[in-house]
Amino acid sequence: MKTYLKEILISLLALLIMSLAIGGYIRSIKIQQSTTRIDIYNVIPSDVNALLAVNRPSVFNRMILEKQALYDIFVSQIPSLFLSFVQESQLLQSFVLSFHSQGVVCYVQVGDKMKNAIERMLKGHFKAYKPLKTKIGETEFYYYADVGGRFFGCFTHNGVWVGSYSKKLLEKVAEQQLNPDTSFPEEMNQLRYSFDTNAPLNIIFPIKDLNLYVLEQEAPEWRITDKWLAADLFLSEENFCCYGFLPYEQDKSLAMYKSMGDTISTRIRGLYSSIKLSFRINREGEWVYYTGCTPVRK
Repeated sequence: MKTYLKEILISLLALLIMSLAIGGYIRSIKIQQSTTRIDIYNVIPSDVNALLAVNRPSVFNRMILEKQALYDIFVSQIPSLFLSFVQESQLLQSFVLSFHSQGVVCYVQVGDKMKNAIERMLKGHFKAYKPLKTKIGETEFYYYADVGGRFFGCFTHNGVWVGSYSKKLLEKVAEQQLNPDTSFPEEMNQLRYSFDTNAPLNIIFPIKDLNLYVLEQEAPEWRITDKWLAADLFLSEENFCCYGFLPYEQDKSLAMYKSMGDTISTRIRGLYSSIKLSFRINREGEWVYYTGCTPVRK
């Protein structure tokens, strides 16, 4: 009888342990699902100048940052700390960078594992001093002392980790999370839905950066009215490529769109001499699709 009782107790204990494990697993799944539902783009301040979405950090690291010409371009625009995230973390699945006049902000959707991994990376980079902790409302900010008298700040709220060297931008993002009614430009918001999230990178940048407004002066038939351009960025064999599309306007010939591709190529080469884009342009219905590629060296 004692043997049977012992077996019953062991069975009940095993069932209890299994129930607790299953319950914990279900709770963790629910937490993860609620985190992934948070839209990072809703917390980006409205004064954003450009966006870069990194959908596949491992591909970005392996296929793009290993190309010296491309690395030089990205490191000139992105703080090296954010690029080190790509190189060091195997857990990082995606992140978004927003560019502002005051600096760059990095956004990462995080669970506990990703948050802890980022904290370990930051401690590895900023070994000299412990971070300074401040609190505004319910948001806790951590500031790490860096070289040159700079401070890197970050916080985590509602499953989104945010980091920047600009204290002002960090506080703007925190305020944006509490008051999500104000958002970044609607045209930019629409463009990001056109992203191919299978591409390693997506970018939205202002037309004025390429000085395309001069097209109106050079060729009056061109009327550049859109403020932003969007593109998917990827590697194809030994070429770095961008892909995007524009609405087709009936009063313009395809040759005019090809002319615009040549102009864009010239403007980009003026900014980055190593990038020599050659565009292929074709029309399908109401859209004109463009693919521009440039050979890149290792």
